Amino acid sequence: MNTTHTTAPTGASNWPARFARPALAAATLAVAIVAASLAASPMAIAAGNVLKAFEPQSVEQIAASHKGKPFVVLVWSMDCEFCQHSLDVLSKARSANPGFDIVTITTDPLSDAALSQMVKKRLSGIDLLADAWSFGELAPERLRYAIDPRWRGEKPRSYWYDAQGQRIAYSGVITPSLIEKMR
Repeated sequence: MNTTHTTAPTGASNWPARFARPALAAATLAVAIVAASLAASPMAIAAGNVLKAFEPQSVEQIAASHKGKPFVVLVWSMDCEFCQHSLDVLSKARSANPGFDIVTITTDPLSDAALSQMVKKRLSGIDLLADAWSFGELAPERLRYAIDPRWRGEKPRSYWYDAQGQRIAYSGVITPSLIEKMR
């Protein structure tokens, strides 16, 4: 390995040059330690709540991440009034039952930055951003088919999974009585 050395002009002290590299290394280490501690903080973990791109393989990822536990998937959109009501009902149910796992998939495209910001704001306001997905790059018809080949796009659409991974599809507004029946 070739190393280039620079020398101070004649008569100048080279004391700063000798200690510059160790000081830089120490500063780099300090920054790395601070960054690592921030990454593990609750604030950083909360900041990790982002919309994930929903693609055809996402159905299997969602099911695998909830394996052995019952959960519900709500497919919704920002312009669906009944979806908004369903989100509110699910949020209240989660508040009353912290173990109630809820996954949201918006059919609004992740590529629309302004709409994605609205989705994030809506979900974070009701504490449902932790497991949130937004339609990705493929055609919406293909993504709907990946969720359920028999689904034609009506919203809200929900899928109620049991602990064995079996699911029941439901089209319509989610109510507290529906939650009691499906859970």
